[in-house]
Amino acid sequence: MMTETVGVVSGQSCSIIIPTWKRPHILREVLDSLARQTCSGFEVVVVSDGDDAPTRELAKSCRVPFPIAWLFHPENRGQAAARNTGAHHAIGDILLFLDDDTLANETLVQSHLDRHRNAADAGRIVVIGKITERRLDSLNRPTDRFLQQNWERSLALYAARLSDTSLDSIAGEFETTLSFGLNCSISRALFLHHGGFNEVLRITDEDNEFGIRLFLAGIQFVFEPAAIVVHRSDKDLTEYLKSCWQQSGKSDVARVFRLSEKNSQTRRLVSPFKGGALRHSASVARWHSTDVLCAAAEWLESAANATNSKWLLRLWGRIAADANYWRSVKSTGCTLHQLQHAAGSRRIALMLHSISDPFSPAEKSYYLSPKRFSRFMQRFLSSGYRTSSLHSWLEDAVPPKHVLLTFDDAYDDLYEHLLPLVIQHHLTPVLFLVVDRIGQTNLWDQANGLRSRNLLTLSQIREMQKYGVLFGSHSLSHPSLPSVSDKQLRRETLDSRLRLEDLLGTEILSFAYPYGDLDQRVRSAAANAGYKVAFTTLAGPNWWNDSLCQRRADINEYTSLSDFSRSLRNGERLAQSISAALRTCEESLPFSALRHFAHAVRISGRRLYLRTSMEAERRR
Repeated sequence: MMTETVGVVSGQSCSIIIPTWKRPHILREVLDSLARQTCSGFEVVVVSDGDDAPTRELAKSCRVPFPIAWLFHPENRGQAAARNTGAHHAIGDILLFLDDDTLANETLVQSHLDRHRNAADAGRIVVIGKITERRLDSLNRPTDRFLQQNWERSLALYAARLSDTSLDSIAGEFETTLSFGLNCSISRALFLHHGGFNEVLRITDEDNEFGIRLFLAGIQFVFEPAAIVVHRSDKDLTEYLKSCWQQSGKSDVARVFRLSEKNSQTRRLVSPFKGGALRHSASVARWHSTDVLCAAAEWLESAANATNSKWLLRLWGRIAADANYWRSVKSTGCTLHQLQHAAGSRRIALMLHSISDPFSPAEKSYYLSPKRFSRFMQRFLSSGYRTSSLHSWLEDAVPPKHVLLTFDDAYDDLYEHLLPLVIQHHLTPVLFLVVDRIGQTNLWDQANGLRSRNLLTLSQIREMQKYGVLFGSHSLSHPSLPSVSDKQLRRETLDSRLRLEDLLGTEILSFAYPYGDLDQRVRSAAANAGYKVAFTTLAGPNWWNDSLCQRRADINEYTSLSDFSRSLRNGERLAQSISAALRTCEESLPFSALRHFAHAVRISGRRLYLRTSMEAERRR
C-alpha cells in the first residue's frame, strides 16, 4: 500500500491538502488556525511524506472541529508526490493547498470558495491567495536580510502582476515567475485532468512547472487578496537559496531533456545561444568558469556581510545565483553542444497591414506604399529569405532565413500587390480576417477618424487560398477584446474560428489580437477557442515563448530599409534593441538614483530617435 489512512471524512465542498514531514509542532499550529475559519464546509487532508512517528502521535491525539484524514507515505518522495496523494484521496470539489509552516487567516477558505462560486467559468480558473512573511528569528547577516527583502518584494510584485489587466499580466516576467502551490485552489476535476504536480521535480520548481502548465493550457489565474496565509520561516536564507539555485539548474535540465518543456521558465538553460555575439561569448565564458565564479561569489559574500554594501550585496546575489545554477547544470553531465541543439533557432514574424499609399501620418504608422513594399520584397528575396509555413512555425522547425509574413485586417489591395508575388515566388503569407467584415469596409478604423477602405471579398480570399495563402482569424468585428463581455469574447474568438472554417473549408489554427490588446482573460479565451498560435503586436524574436503570445516586427511606411533588414534578422528595429538593452542595464543598477537617471536618459534618447526618424522620412 502506498498510503495509510487514519480517520474518516465525509463529503465537503473544499479539501485542504497539507504535505508535512517531521514537523508536528508547527503542523499543529496550522490546524489550529484552520479551526478558526468562518466557514465549515471543508475537510483537511494531511500527508506525511515518510513514516514519521511524531506525526503519527499527533494524528492519534489531534482533535479538531472539521473532518481530517491522515495519510502516510512509507518513504520520502517529495512535496509534489505528497500533494498528489492528498488530491487523489480528497473528496471536496475544490482543492486548496497549504504548507505545514503557514497560518491561515480566518476567512481563507471562504475567500477561495467565493471566488470559485462567483466565477463566470468556475471550471477554468485557479485562485491564488496572498502570502505574507513572518520570521521566527532575527536575521543578523546582511546577505540574509538582502534575500529576505528580495523575497518579500517578489511576493508583492507577483500579487501586483496577478491583479494587472494589461499585457504585463501574461508575458515576460509574469510567465517566468508563475506558480501554483501554496495558498492556491483549483477544482479537483481540473487538477486531475491536468495530471497534478510532476513528481520528477521532487525538491523544487514543481510549483512553477504546474503553474505554467495550467496557464499554457488556457486556465485563468485569479488573485484573491482576502485569502491570506502567513508563512513562518526560520531557515538560513543564504544557504537555503544557494540550494534552490543549484536545484533549479538540475530541474531545468530535467524539464527540457526529460519532460520536453520549452517555455519561458526553462529558456535560461539555453541563454548562451540566444542574443548577440557579445552575449554569446560572455555566456560561454561563464560556462567554462563556474568554479571561478563560485569562488568569487564566496569572496563577495564575505565582503558584503562585512561591509553591508548594497552594491556588493546586489553583485553577490547576481553572481552567486548564476554560479550555483550553471555549476549544477554541468553536474548533470549536460554539455554546451546539447544545449545548442535543444535551443534551436529563433523564429521571426513580420506584421504588415495595407499595401497602399498612406494619406496621413496615422496611416503611415501601419500602411506601406506599393513602391516601398516592392523595395522591401526585393531586399527580402535577394538576401536569400523565404516565407515560413505556418506548419513549420507550429512544429518549431523553421529553417534558417525563413520568416513568417503576416497581414492584419486583409485589405483588398493585397489581392493586387501581394498575390502576384505569392504566385511568382511561392510565398506562404498568413492573412488575418475580420470575419463579419469580409467584402465590406474597415468600420473600426473609420470609428477612429481614418478613411473607409475595402476589405477582401470571399471570392478573392478563395482564389488566394488556391495559391497557398493561409488565413487566420482577426475576430468577428475587430474590438479591443479586454473591454468586451465574456459572452462577446467567446463569440469574437471561438465563433470567428468556426465561421471561418465553414467559409474556407479548412482548419483555422491562428489568431491575431485586434490592436494587439490582450490580457490573461483574452489569452485564456484564445486557448479555449482552440487556436494553436496567436499573435500580438509586440516586437522581438520568438523562442520558447508562449505560442499564444507570439511576437511580430511591425513594418510600415516609417520603416527604413536598414530597419527592415534588421527586423528580418532580429524581429525588431535597432532602436527597439537598444532600448531593451538599456532597460536591462537600467534595472540592474545598484542605486535607485542611478536607475531613475538611466530611465530618463533612455526615454530622452527614444524621443530623439523618433523625432530624427520622422524628419529623415519627411526629407525622403
